[in-house]
Amino acid sequence: MGDFMKKNEYLLKLQYDTKQHIRDIYLLTKSVEHKIAELQKSKEKTNKMCYSFEITCYNYNLVEEMQETHEKFIKHFKALTKLIEEVIARKSRDIDYDIKKITSINDLLMAYEIQLNTISKIDLSDIEMLQMNAIKKELYEKYMRIKAEIDRSILVEKYNKMQNRNIFMKSIDNFFLLNEMRGRQKENLFKAIQGIDDYRFKLKEASIPNREYRIIDILADIEVYLNENKLAKKYKNQYSKLNTLKEKINYMFLVDKEDLKGAINSTYKSKYPMPVEKNINKMTRLQKKSIEFLYKGGYIKIYEHVEYKSRMRALVDKIKLLCDNIEREIDK
Repeated sequence: MGDFMKKNEYLLKLQYDTKQHIRDIYLLTKSVEHKIAELQKSKEKTNKMCYSFEITCYNYNLVEEMQETHEKFIKHFKALTKLIEEVIARKSRDIDYDIKKITSINDLLMAYEIQLNTISKIDLSDIEMLQMNAIKKELYEKYMRIKAEIDRSILVEKYNKMQNRNIFMKSIDNFFLLNEMRGRQKENLFKAIQGIDDYRFKLKEASIPNREYRIIDILADIEVYLNENKLAKKYKNQYSKLNTLKEKINYMFLVDKEDLKGAINSTYKSKYPMPVEKNINKMTRLQKKSIEFLYKGGYIKIYEHVEYKSRMRALVDKIKLLCDNIEREIDK
């Protein structure tokens, strides 16, 4: 009789533990809901920026998917809780069987609680920063697309003029032995055009950023480019687009004027002519000019490529896995 009483007390404790596990799991879901609310606010903020700049960028903030998966988890867990309550209510005459049954349920709930606790502790505070970097990438590439359109058009015009030189000009070239130099100049222009085309081809909208982008550097680049080229009336429409982009960036990001002046000065310095190497012939110097143009124009740049990842994908996948596990238990 005493042994039965002890077993019955132990069974009651197990049933209390079951209720406690269920309460703890629901509390942990509140922590996840808080994350979702914060991510939703951040999503609205960055979506407004994308809409304002008319850009599409890589999406780090998977809040819609997280919300949907979390709601599915709550639905499945409620169904599982109902089943557990029904199982507990059905008492058999074999107390050892009941103890084994409730112990098994508690082990299952404990596993879910541990998994959900791990999920709730995943830090997503970097999501907005990563999303902002993705926005900055698209702003820079929007500027570079417009700039590349202008630069390419200018180079093509120069190339066509050289290609279509009249007979008189060709005879002068021939007389002064300038044919080889003209040929090299055309070749270098063609390489520069090809370099711009290669760069444009590599620009992928909404692709994952592989470096950190700084708004102040983007603004400085635009400012310097406009100052150097704004007199060309032929490209008035493109310059107007760049001005609009510059003004929007200034308005949205509130860049400090003094900091911007410093960045502009640094950008100008980076565009100083490269030192001329001694003992190189005119042909080699011409060849280096096209490479210098591509480097200074931003069409060839060497950066340390870094893959900027977030843990949000892993978090959503963990909730999905938890949902699948609970669904399998319900279907048993």
